[in-house]
Order: sequence, then structure tokens, then C-alpha cells
Amino acid sequence: MGIYSIGTEKYEADISYLLKRRLEKLGCDILPEGDNTFAWAEVSGAVQMEEWCAALAELLLMDLAQFEIAYMVNDLPISLEEKKAVLPEAIRLARRSAGMGAVQGGLVEYFAENEHLQLEGYMDFRMKEYRREWERAVLKAADELLLDAEYMEFMRVLAAFIKLRSPQTGDIYVILNPDGSCTFTDDKDIRIDYERCTEDGIMSVLVGLAPESITVYDLSGGRCASLFDSLKRVFEGRVRFFK
Repeated sequence: MGIYSIGTEKYEADISYLLKRRLEKLGCDILPEGDNTFAWAEVSGAVQMEEWCAALAELLLMDLAQFEIAYMVNDLPISLEEKKAVLPEAIRLARRSAGMGAVQGGLVEYFAENEHLQLEGYMDFRMKEYRREWERAVLKAADELLLDAEYMEFMRVLAAFIKLRSPQTGDIYVILNPDGSCTFTDDKDIRIDYERCTEDGIMSVLVGLAPESITVYDLSGGRCASLFDSLKRVFEGRVRFFK
């Protein structure tokens, strides 16, 4: 039996409560004590040590990782509203590469030689690869936000262009087929078949045609939600859908 402890001077979280919650979730008999910045418990035998380290791995990767990601997001040169949008997506992306088992194994090795663990120190020196993964998740989430913002601005400009331009053709009918192909017809029964239809391709054709109205028949099984949203934005009042 030994007394093992964890502590922090960095994270503004109730460390004792978080650890207790993780241990209870794992069904452990270990009863930690402590406060916001410090927690300790009696750990007896190899089985309890595995449980202790499993709970700490979850604490690090599922609780404190969110603080680290929040710090990284806060350092981004973007607005507060943009940071609020980036943070949940960065956390979601980071959890794809959690690696719980590897962290637990590293903690077992650590406590074989140490009785106390400083959480931020362990995070900085023993979990560098995980921190790099979190940094990549933050940058990817920020890039996606930027792309979304650019896309929305492009849709806005395109919609304004369409409103200013008088219709060049009459009614256009678009059939989205189950195999990914699509068919364009008009009110004069002219027909064009495309073997491979992408959202960009369909939008490009319709913007070029500038029809008076658009009717879309969706036989694709509901795979075109993004296209529908774009069509509504650009051809507001001119498009209708049948699914």
C-alpha cells in the first residue's frame, strides 16, 4: 500500500472532484481526498494501481486536455466570437486520437518510481505528442472556420450577382440520380446528362444559365443537403425541391 497524490498550480478545476468522478465511473474502490488543486489516495496492489492510472489518464485526456485546448484557442489571432466557435470543434477533433491505453501505461511506469504527480509538468514533458495533436486539432478547426466564413461570403456575393442579373433562360429542372449522375432539362425539353455531379459543378452550370426558376428532383437518397443550402442562398425565391 502507498499514498499517491496529484496536484496543479495551473488548471482552474476541482482536481479532487474530477478524479473522484473518474474513479467512480471506472467502478474503483479507491477513495481520493483533497481540494481544488490537490488530491491524494491510498492505493494498494497492482490492480488498484492500474485503476488509479486509468482514472488519471481520463482526467488528463478528457478533462484537463480541454483546458490545454482552450489555452491554445485563446492564443489564436481571431475574435472572441470566432474562438467560441473554434473551441468545441477543436475538442471534438482532438478526441479522435485520445490514446487512453498508452497514457495509462505511462502513468503506471511513472508511479512505480514517484509518489506525486504535478499534472501540468507531466502534460508538458511526458505528453508532448498529445499536445502536438491538440495543436493540430486547434489549427484545423480554425482553418475550417475560416473556410466556412469565406464560403459564406462567396455565397453572399454570388447571390447579389444573381439578383442583379436578369434571367438568361426559362425554367431549369435538375434530377439528382442515385448513382451520382445528374440530368439538366429545360422548358424546351433540351437535356444534358452528367456522369459525375459535384456541388461546385452544379452551381457553376446554374449560375451560367441564370434561369428564371429551378426545380430540383432529389433521387440521391438525401446526400445533397449542402447543395440545397447553397441553392437556397444563391437563388433565393427561384428554387424548389422535391425529394
